[in-house]
Amino acid sequence: MNKILLPLRQILADSLKLYWQLVKIMLPVMILVEVGIRFGLVDLLSALFAPLMDLVGLPPEAAIILATNLLVGIYGGAAALVTLLQDMSLTTAQVTVLAGMMLTAHALPIEQRIIQKTGCGLGLTTLFRLAAMAAYGYLLHCLYAATGWLGGEAVVIWAAETDSGQMGIIDWAIASAQSLFSIFWVILALLTGLKLMEVSGLTGWLTRILAPTLRLFGIGPNAAPLTMVGVLLGLTFGAGLILQEIEKGHLKPRSIFLATCLLILCHSVIEDSLIAMAMGGHWSGVLAGRILFTIAVMVPLGLFVHALPDHLFHRFLYRRKSARPDVSAPAV
Repeated sequence: MNKILLPLRQILADSLKLYWQLVKIMLPVMILVEVGIRFGLVDLLSALFAPLMDLVGLPPEAAIILATNLLVGIYGGAAALVTLLQDMSLTTAQVTVLAGMMLTAHALPIEQRIIQKTGCGLGLTTLFRLAAMAAYGYLLHCLYAATGWLGGEAVVIWAAETDSGQMGIIDWAIASAQSLFSIFWVILALLTGLKLMEVSGLTGWLTRILAPTLRLFGIGPNAAPLTMVGVLLGLTFGAGLILQEIEKGHLKPRSIFLATCLLILCHSVIEDSLIAMAMGGHWSGVLAGRILFTIAVMVPLGLFVHALPDHLFHRFLYRRKSARPDVSAPAV
């Protein structure tokens, strides 16, 4: 009996810990966005970014969600989304476009610092990430607009039901509390699912099965398993493992750069995809399309990087001195 109760208690404890960490992020964001709404700041910023949002088929207010997501992370963006829902009517297609963009680029101050430590240029990878976010959002918008697919109203699982129009402070506080409360159950279900995948060996199996496919992108066999950890579980996990191997001199610069680019485009496909679907996104854009977009970008990028002369590669793309030279041994 204890063998069952102990893991359940651990999952519950982990869920409560993560939930509290997220509440400390999301609650201030929700308050700030609501203050911005009431004082007209959101309208002002939305007007500035309206042309950009129009390119991806989103209302101007979505710029606030994306900006919060870029600075704070997905949960901060989700908090902004929940707060702004009372003033927006979004289709499933629009939320999927928004979620797809959020998954491609988020928490830049934290994640880009981690990426920089691998030796990849901070400015270049940031530009690459923002360009990928815009391109993916545009492609998704074109797909859904051309087909009329997912034109129904989006359903956000953790958003409380509210009446249209500006709410009073008390009503807003109640609705926000309901939304935050519902998030706990999403987190609990998510961590339970991840634990079941780990215990059953499914996560390890997926890592072993999918790692060889990374050779199509020019990522060597030593870097592939580490990269797959990041693809499945998160950029921080994958990049952390890559950093350890870099210090040991086991990875070569081109594999490091390409592995980093892959993690930029597609990481935490399990957790983040489930979060995006809880936000109202559709699997076609937050998972399947994301994978196809990554393949479409990484195959030509891998060919380009391996064809680039060493002096240009090390001048513009990769500058870490401790990485293993490309001229030694087989590619890893």
